[in-house]
Amino acid sequence: MGATNCPETPRQKMISMMYLVYTALLALNVSVEILQAFVTVGDSMETTNQLFSTKIENSYYNFERAYVANPEKVGANWEKAKQVRKETKDILNYIDDMKYDLVSEVEGLKGGKEEAKKILKEQGYNGIQSKDNYTKPTQYFIGGTEDGSSAKAMELRKKIEAYQAKMLNLADTRFVDRLKKMQINTKAHYKNQSGQNLNWQMYNFNNTITLADLVLLNKFKSEIQNAEFDMVNSLLSAVSADDYKFDNVRAKVVPKATYVMQGDNYEAEVFVAAYDSKTQLRADVRGANLVSDSGVIKLKFGAGAVGMQKYQGVVYVKGDKGEVPYPFSGEYFVAAPAVTISPTNMNVFYIGVDNPVSISAPGVSADQLNVSITGGGGATISKVSAGKYIVNVKTQQEAQVVVSANIGGKVVKQGDMKFRVKKIPAPKAMVGSSDGGRIAKEILVAQGQLKVVMDGFDFPVRYNVTEFQMTFNTGGDGQAPLVSRGARFTPEMISQIQRLRRGNKVYIEGIRAKGPDGDKSVQNPQMIFTIQ
Repeated sequence: MGATNCPETPRQKMISMMYLVYTALLALNVSVEILQAFVTVGDSMETTNQLFSTKIENSYYNFERAYVANPEKVGANWEKAKQVRKETKDILNYIDDMKYDLVSEVEGLKGGKEEAKKILKEQGYNGIQSKDNYTKPTQYFIGGTEDGSSAKAMELRKKIEAYQAKMLNLADTRFVDRLKKMQINTKAHYKNQSGQNLNWQMYNFNNTITLADLVLLNKFKSEIQNAEFDMVNSLLSAVSADDYKFDNVRAKVVPKATYVMQGDNYEAEVFVAAYDSKTQLRADVRGANLVSDSGVIKLKFGAGAVGMQKYQGVVYVKGDKGEVPYPFSGEYFVAAPAVTISPTNMNVFYIGVDNPVSISAPGVSADQLNVSITGGGGATISKVSAGKYIVNVKTQQEAQVVVSANIGGKVVKQGDMKFRVKKIPAPKAMVGSSDGGRIAKEILVAQGQLKVVMDGFDFPVRYNVTEFQMTFNTGGDGQAPLVSRGARFTPEMISQIQRLRRGNKVYIEGIRAKGPDGDKSVQNPQMIFTIQ
């Protein structure tokens, strides 16, 4: 039976009422005339189900037309609808087959189900001789078990449950709750007149006569078809459930670029935009919250930084379930009065290192730029990314960067700039964090080496100490300098430092280091440490 809280249609209510009255009358052992009247009702249900099948097919027809018109939008739900049609057809055919099989068993027909089908088609329910037989129908549906778990009623229940589970998976999420209420409730608990608990199969098919069982099977068909009809229409409606309604149409022009240089072409796209002037939109862009005016959000940005500027945001549209976010993005170009060439570090190129340079020209994309360099002892410039370049120079000769652009197939000069070329400054030698002065000999020994730093130089340049000399003033006779061919103190140096006393001096001289521009002396040719 259907769920008791199902919002039944008038058609369903009529069928349910007829079935209840019918079964009640049967229980009272009413006259043949009354039974004959319900034969007429049973035949009418057959006709009604057939007519309703035609109505359902019209829904599928409309669905298919929508799919043909817009397969991309309708395709996913149309595939679900086709699966609903197949699964429903299978369960309805199964129930019809059960009707024919039941009549064949009760009537003892030699022609089996085919003969039963012919009788029902040509004579209707009146062609059934054993209308009030309940022994054979009960054996057919319930079998020899006490709970009807091993015969046709249980088989029918499992078929219905499997079918209804598939329908819930296929249904639009907004229709699931309604569909659950429309489906046949096979899990309900019932009681007979003596108060005994009954399951679904015992309640519906135990000790019921042939005619009652046929009417009940038709009722199941009716409930399944009714749910199928609503489900298919809900799938079709869901296709456009989230569509927006518009009351204004306006032609819009979106230019490819609003900054056009002489010799280039102006390009734009023209299309028709539809919008709802009564809907208030809001948007979050660059940290600002904007609201629409007559359905249109207007953006306004200050033109500060030069070059291509990009932005992104989210516009929120009110829907049936709240606001729906739609991300968007765009870009615009801010032009400066002249070409802009800005070195990343200084307006000087250094020999032996990569000199990063940023180059842009107003109204010209980075891909259109042609950049070259002259001077600098054979200087080179290479592109690393859009607008980013690396310059390498070899000698202290002035270098010049020249910028041109390919505009409409023509090379147009944009500007140039000259740069000075210098050597990398000499590094500074240190022991730990000190370059001389009073120091404990334990700290001097613990440091155990020299290091060089590029004090005040912005480039990531690395130098390594290649050699240095160390001498000591202990107040006695002089001694030959100790020499290290690297940054570390030699064992002889460490041994001598450990013998020093307070006030003795350590001289570190002749310090040389090697970097990207070769071997050179450090800034501080001598460091003097006094033992404390």
